[in-house]
This record gives sequence, C-alpha cells and structure tokens, in this order.
Amino acid sequence: MKFIFYTHSDYSDVWPLMFGQANKYLEEYPKVVFTDKGKVPDGWDVIYYDNSLNYQQRILTCLEQLDDEIVVFSHEDMLLYEQPDYSTLARFKRIAQENDIFIKLLRGGYVDDLNQSELDKDLVVTTPEMIFTIQPTICQRKHLMTMYRETPGENIWSFEANTVKTSNDHLFTGAMAFRPEDKKRGMYHYDSCIYPYIATAVSKGKWMTSYYPELSAILQKYNVDKSIRGEV
Repeated sequence: MKFIFYTHSDYSDVWPLMFGQANKYLEEYPKVVFTDKGKVPDGWDVIYYDNSLNYQQRILTCLEQLDDEIVVFSHEDMLLYEQPDYSTLARFKRIAQENDIFIKLLRGGYVDDLNQSELDKDLVVTTPEMIFTIQPTICQRKHLMTMYRETPGENIWSFEANTVKTSNDHLFTGAMAFRPEDKKRGMYHYDSCIYPYIATAVSKGKWMTSYYPELSAILQKYNVDKSIRGEV
C-alpha cells in the first residue's frame, strides 16, 4: 500500500518533519506527496496539483494519476513519533481490500462506548457520522476518489462534515484502530499503539506543543524555530 501525504507550499516548514519521520518509520513503503510546488527527497514520488482548484479537486486530480489499489491517506502534520505495528497494518490492508471501508488509524469521535469490529480484534466500529474524517486512513483508492468527487464543501471542515451523506449513499462502513492500552488524548482522540502519530501538529497556524509534548523533541530534531509559527 502507498502512503499519501497531502500538503501545500504554505506548510513547507513542516516538510522536514513530514519527510524525516516518514523516512524513519515508513522506509519500506512507497510514499507520495500531493503538493502545489516544491521538491521532495529521493525515494519519494510527487504529484503536483493546480493551486486554483478547491481542496477536493486538488486531491481528486492527484488520485487519478495513481494506480495503487490500497492507500493510506494523510496530511503533512500528522507525524509519526514511534514505530508502527507493521503486521497489524498488513492485516488492515487485507481488510480494506475485501470491504468498502475506511479504517482510521486512531480512535476518535464523540462517543465513548463503541463496539469491537467483527473484522479484527484491533478495530472498533465507527459511528455513521464519523466514517470518514481527515486522519490517516487506510482504504481503497477508488473509494477515496468517490469521497472527494461527490462530497461538497467550501473548506476542509465543511467537506469533512458533508462526508456523512457520501458514506450513506455508497454504504461505506468505518472502523478505527484501538487497543485497550490506548490512552485518551484531550476530549476526542486516543493515542494509537498501532500507528503512533500526532493527530494534528499545527492548529490555527501554531505548533500544538501543549497538546503533544512529543512534538517539541521532533521540532528540535529538525532544527525548527518554534517562535516563527508560535505555540499553542
């Protein structure tokens, strides 16, 4: 499966972290960046989109240029900070091949009591309104294309809210990676032992170091001046 990272040149200061952490923990996987401009390191593919397109069209036009069956879709600031469980990711890949499903790689949402999925011991069933959200997700590329082709929205947040109808129209299902030892982080997310990542390193333009103390060490590792963006 191919790991996709969507980004924009406005976030190019995040790229050293994105490329570096992915190279460290996803070395054996093919990786591609969707961006408007900029260079990528050796070993990465890049697909450029037209900056005049809206968010959905940017991603859709890039997805059309791939031929991979199974992809892992992510944004640039969703950074790994520990090694993933590769064997479990392989199981999730097989599940995605056989089902019309979106598998998020952490548990999130507004409901505390969720049922374990019949598909795998490390998955819980997603509530209908949260089948697709913008978090690292394993799915069939054709289903991701359907989501971005048919879901309206003037920005990322309205798009995400509108994915409910698209999921219902196509009878998509959802699941989330979860183990009992996963700890809750804030009000709506859990950490993931299977894919340990920072759910959002940048919020409203600032580094989320208070929410993710792990981020400070990563910023230091890549010599990023936190004062330029600021912290929250």
